Amino acid sequence: MEIDKLTIKNFKCFDDNGASIETIKSINVIIGKNNSGKSTIIDIFKFLTSRDDSFFKNRRNGKLPEIEFKHIINERFIRQSFNDSVSGGGIPGINHQQYGLTLVGSTLNYYINEKGQKNFKNIEGGFNQAAGKYLEKYVSIITLPFNGKQFSHLSAERDIQPERQNSDLIVSTNGVGATDLIQTIINRDNFDSNLIEKTLLDSLNEIIRPDINFTRILVQQNDQNNWEIYFESADDGRVPLSKMGSGVKTVLLVLILLIVKPEIENRNPSDYVFALEELENNLHPSLQRRLYYFIYEFAKTNNSIFFLTTHSNIVIDLYNSLDDTQILHISKKGNKTTIKSTLKETEFKSILEDLDIRASDILQCNGIIWVEGPSDRTYINNWIRILDDKLTEGYHYSIMFYGGRLLSNLTFDYEIINNELISLFRLNSNSFVVIDRDGKKIKAKLNETKTRIQNEIGENNTWITKGREIENYISNDAIKKWLKAEYSIDKDFDNESNTKLEDNISRIGSETVKIKYNLNKNKYANEIVKYINNTNFENFDLKQNLDNLISKIKSWNKI
Repeated sequence: MEIDKLTIKNFKCFDDNGASIETIKSINVIIGKNNSGKSTIIDIFKFLTSRDDSFFKNRRNGKLPEIEFKHIINERFIRQSFNDSVSGGGIPGINHQQYGLTLVGSTLNYYINEKGQKNFKNIEGGFNQAAGKYLEKYVSIITLPFNGKQFSHLSAERDIQPERQNSDLIVSTNGVGATDLIQTIINRDNFDSNLIEKTLLDSLNEIIRPDINFTRILVQQNDQNNWEIYFESADDGRVPLSKMGSGVKTVLLVLILLIVKPEIENRNPSDYVFALEELENNLHPSLQRRLYYFIYEFAKTNNSIFFLTTHSNIVIDLYNSLDDTQILHISKKGNKTTIKSTLKETEFKSILEDLDIRASDILQCNGIIWVEGPSDRTYINNWIRILDDKLTEGYHYSIMFYGGRLLSNLTFDYEIINNELISLFRLNSNSFVVIDRDGKKIKAKLNETKTRIQNEIGENNTWITKGREIENYISNDAIKKWLKAEYSIDKDFDNESNTKLEDNISRIGSETVKIKYNLNKNKYANEIVKYINNTNFENFDLKQNLDNLISKIKSWNKI
């Protein structure tokens, strides 16, 4: 969603200097320590959606809260707001519109007042004060973010309990009203019960399978004459929701907000801003992935906007690898609270420290592909995407680096326990290893470490490159297109199988001297993959190994 950069000042944890959010994406993941300000961000976007004037009662140091926006002035709005038939009055130029056009590209600041109205503040770099009335008109044309949207919120403290019949069909942020809503839709003839018995149930099963598969959802009255939700399955028969874990309740509440609420309110899901807090509470990592990936697919399909607070590294890993998502890291030092929305690799260390993440948490994934370094990850992810675009890193699998010589200190054998070897199977038994052969001849004997790893984990869980390194699988055609498009080098190319890619590139001639592939492998890898397509799998055993790897990933996920 394209919005003007916004800055929050004097609201709860945000001081007079404020903190800024550059943009809003389809999925906005808010992370940080407890009491860092995650829920405060939710409150801000609730105000931008509902315009509830209670927002301005939260003064800080006696000062009113401020939400200020930075807007880049555009020509279309200038022509709508500045008069082209009036001149003079202290405004330079042939007419007032001519002066307005000189402001195009400048940064205009405006803010929301206590009545929820937009007000012009200033233009960075200055402006002619006589043009103030036109700039106020300009600001009136700007559409505030989330204008006309509905706010739909699920808090971290939530539950679904048996309930007596009510009439308002409202589900509160903590889950109160959910049972009555479901029983009303199932039991009253003015609603289509398929919304619950079919649509909601199918989505619930999509998320919780393969752990369980419900065949029916129904409601009954208990001994206290309260309505209670029941689920039926082939394994467990009929079980009341109150006897189930909180995970099923969380998934059910999310689906009520996403699927049921828009339907009974006769709105599209795109009309909502969804705010969901700490959904991962009491959810196993595999269920977290399925739930959060469902939300991602829902947002993409329905053009919806989500704000998600979390303490889960699972969520961060997943959304950091998907399009149109962002991580908003809230951090607090003393009285100063900041928001970072563009994360560098070096910043992830501080994020993990904030979340108190340990290795045992990080490796609770469906399966791990171990590769030597980041460029291998880039190529493998791209190849998988071309062959099966439904498989997603961070959801179906994770890729981790063992770093070349580190391989000699790793083992996949449960039985080998000594001070020199690290048992990776103890971290995650669903493992697949990709290893560069490194030999100068295809038939060269593998070294002792690579042979040992292959024997321990099994040949079916190992990919030892047929060429010298994984880059030798890249087709001549893809490399040639890359060199021409990115570096204007139009020459034949031979990616000789027993030679490093950097050396093969250097053979072209002196004009490639600036391309030092080994000094910035991941940069070049991200450029090269743009020129790899589904016809570039003919080199050696590339397709065979990828088919095997994709099969493994599907088995890890029970697909």
